[in-house]
Amino acid sequence: MKELVDRLSAELSAKYIQYLETFMVDLWSDAGFVEFRAGFSLRRDHLLRSFTVKVEADAGQTDEERELLIVVVFDEIEEQIDMAIADGMVDAN
Repeated sequence: MKELVDRLSAELSAKYIQYLETFMVDLWSDAGFVEFRAGFSLRRDHLLRSFTVKVEADAGQTDEERELLIVVVFDEIEEQIDMAIADGMVDAN
């Protein structure tokens, strides 16, 4: 699971290299949940944006289900990055 998280983190960092100043994803386990604690800052404003996505620990019973859940979480992280970039572009206009 950690290998997939590391790979997807590296892919997002590479995809948004011109926008991201800082990017991180940490995994935590808390009371039956797996938490993906994500944070990033954009080069243009240096503002740290952080959020947590929680997934029930037993939501993925098989390796394939767990991988799918991680991909979905990273889709959410990418959406957050896209929204932050778009907000900056609107402000610039």
